[in-house]
Amino acid sequence: RDHDRSMAWRGRFAALLLLVALFSSRAVEGGDAPQDPAAVEKQLAEKDTRIAELERELRVVGGAHAGGRSRGGASLRAEATLEERVKALEKTVSSVNVTSMDEQVAHLLRHVDPEYDSGSIAWLNTASTLVFMMTIPGLALFYGGLVRLQNVLSIVMQSFSIACLITVLWIAVGYSLCFTEGSVVYGSYQRFWLTGLTLETRHPLNPLVSEPVYCLYELTFAIITPALIPGAFADRMRFGPMLIFIALWHLLVYCPVAHATWMTDGFLHKARVLDFAGGNVVHITAGFSGLVSSIVIGKRTGYGAEQFSAHNMLISVLGASLLWVGWCGFNGGSAGSPSPRASMAVLNTNVSAATASLSWMFTEWALRHRPSVLGMISGAIAGLVTITPGAGYVNITGAFCTGLIAGPVVYFAAQLKHRFHFDDALDAFGIHAPGGCLGGMLLAFFATEEVAGNDQFGDPIKGLFYGDSGMQILLQLYGIVVVAAWSSAMTFLILKGVDLTIGIRVAVEDELIGLDMVVHGHHHMDNSFRPGNSGSRENTDQSKRSDVLPNWIGDHSADNTAEREAREGAPGVSRAGTGWGGADPAVPRVPPRMQARDNSAEHGRDAPPHAGPQEIEAVLVGEIGEG
Repeated sequence: RDHDRSMAWRGRFAALLLLVALFSSRAVEGGDAPQDPAAVEKQLAEKDTRIAELERELRVVGGAHAGGRSRGGASLRAEATLEERVKALEKTVSSVNVTSMDEQVAHLLRHVDPEYDSGSIAWLNTASTLVFMMTIPGLALFYGGLVRLQNVLSIVMQSFSIACLITVLWIAVGYSLCFTEGSVVYGSYQRFWLTGLTLETRHPLNPLVSEPVYCLYELTFAIITPALIPGAFADRMRFGPMLIFIALWHLLVYCPVAHATWMTDGFLHKARVLDFAGGNVVHITAGFSGLVSSIVIGKRTGYGAEQFSAHNMLISVLGASLLWVGWCGFNGGSAGSPSPRASMAVLNTNVSAATASLSWMFTEWALRHRPSVLGMISGAIAGLVTITPGAGYVNITGAFCTGLIAGPVVYFAAQLKHRFHFDDALDAFGIHAPGGCLGGMLLAFFATEEVAGNDQFGDPIKGLFYGDSGMQILLQLYGIVVVAAWSSAMTFLILKGVDLTIGIRVAVEDELIGLDMVVHGHHHMDNSFRPGNSGSRENTDQSKRSDVLPNWIGDHSADNTAEREAREGAPGVSRAGTGWGGADPAVPRVPPRMQARDNSAEHGRDAPPHAGPQEIEAVLVGEIGEG
């Protein structure tokens, strides 16, 4: 860096002196006042010597600045006259990109003697908050609305606990393994427990902000990545083994992939594999890990034989909305500063999400003859995932095309679980893995130098449609295959190891009752919501109460039935199609909020299977008796 900085400054200084010399030479040759011939000859000899020095300086700087490539400068002959040499130097100076040299010098100076940039600090703090909001509450609400009613708190608890667990791991070892210089796969131990990180230290990837700000921003990425995986094994994995799996996965999958992709000594970074905000690091790792985990853990009880539905679509819409807003910080913050490139990344993010949401909706509408709410929000998430690797590399046309292609492609990819019979409960694989792969490949077509600038080697970043030879397509494919293979293999080994030691799956009876009650001891619609209850802590302590069941699995006495009907409101539609509480005694009495509907015909995605209150009550009666 010192050598490059010296060469850049010497080039600017040489150009300045050359202009002074040329001006002085013209003044000597064309002056009106008579001068002594000997003095003039001496001055010309001095100018000739100085010009020769400047020629050598420009040759050195021009070679270093061009990196061995021709920059169109004039060829200087030693036997040329002074006038020819001056004209050749003028042509050489005119070919030097002074603006580019100024930018490179400024970049080098920021590394040598950086200054705080308050705007960059404020933007990264804001972006960190937005990305953290994507996990809790965004992802927690999105997943919480899609699972069965008896597992809502379980999936929310997984998101919340993962955020806490990864935060502790990050300050202990994760940050150091990801973002310090070490090997081509892992960083060093220099920042274990954030040793040496102070208010005055800067990270080389973003020297405009203090290192604690950079550490915080990268932490939010480390949190949301593993939090995506439980969507694949929802409703059926034990809580303790899940925490162990996530901790090992963070260390063995996320850390090496993040280091290899984003750090300057990472092997994928050296290979010029592009990933602006986490197509490989976040979505492909989480997506393929979700696929493997859904296969290793197995299908949910009753999968394929029971009806499935999202228990509360409104909650999922709220979660998806928070994800969309947070994604502006996810992609925009990856620019590192509040620069025009950050603004373009945020704009591209919104364009792709909106376009993909519409293209998914119209695809579903054409195939299933109705647009669904779940399809609309799924399309938006697909567009956000797909634009992530190229948000800071493509222009508006690229973002629009990315979203337009992402909608139908990810829609059909989400149907693979029906074809190959694996239980990807909430489409953690179906959306994130295809979207991440597609986005990584599309940027190799739509990247433009106007937005992307130059890579770490000083070469312009271009896609196939903007002048690239096609080599970037192969590089992107190489990065995707490596990350997908590594994530899949390590996830399989971790899950198998945990399963062989302590087991990973809940019992069938626990799965039918619901993880909210069995694992966490309470239900999000428990008896504390009955009229007359204060909702105090002692009223919600299910372990000390005799009526530990949710109110919709209570006894069927006349008083309780009347109370329940008054609480539930107007009659609904039972599974058999008759009115809730209708005249047919053979029809199960199911409260409206618990009715199962087969939404798969609407949106093309499997919602979790729904075990109604009668099925659950039958299991409990068989276990504990009529009393």
